[in-house]
Amino acid sequence: MFYFTNIYVLAAFGTIGGSLFGFDISSMSAWVGANQYLDYFNHPDSDLQGGITASMSGGSFLGAIGAGFLADFFGRKIALQIACGVFCIGCAIVCSSQNIAQLIIGRFINGLAIGVCSSQVCVYLAELAPGKIRGRVVGIQQWAIEWGILIMYLICYGCQQTIQRPAAFRIAWGVQGIPAIILGVALIFFPESPRWLAGKERWEECLDILAHLHGKGDRTNPVVLAEYEEVQEAQ
Repeated sequence: MFYFTNIYVLAAFGTIGGSLFGFDISSMSAWVGANQYLDYFNHPDSDLQGGITASMSGGSFLGAIGAGFLADFFGRKIALQIACGVFCIGCAIVCSSQNIAQLIIGRFINGLAIGVCSSQVCVYLAELAPGKIRGRVVGIQQWAIEWGILIMYLICYGCQQTIQRPAAFRIAWGVQGIPAIILGVALIFFPESPRWLAGKERWEECLDILAHLHGKGDRTNPVVLAEYEEVQEAQ
């Protein structure tokens, strides 16, 4: 099966997981003062609005706790794909919200996915990247979060200015599911983490992926052998 092996391509797609965090941060804060949102949800008071906003963080807390177990059991790829699917479910619930309870539930579900993505994307990229650029690749994750915040703010601003109905926030909240779909599909063409494969005693697959990532398929490449030895020592 075809896999992307260029680490920068992998990082570019992988950090979409970080942008989901940024999208969800600004997807609520951009609307708390908007008439479309306030009128539809009957002007929630500060305590209630705090609960709506914090529901995502509550989900993230639980998602991050379970992320390691999920990734160790299923693998990094599948764990992230599950998170993408959960995020899309959360977006569907949020953008179709008929009341505040539904909105809170949807944001909590989004938070579960964000907890997994924000913790496991870094792990996954670190396990794929060669040592000399590992810090640079993992650092892209934080950069993606900030871009996610900015892009979502701009989307929300455009919706607020052009649509004077509840569809304004529904469209914005639905759009944030698109990156999750892109990431979930892209992960089909990503290699599994060599370190996870090694942990499952799948050494041949581990070496094969390292060879394609760092040696253009050459298992005898010195960089490949050095990475393979590093993985062996870590087990």
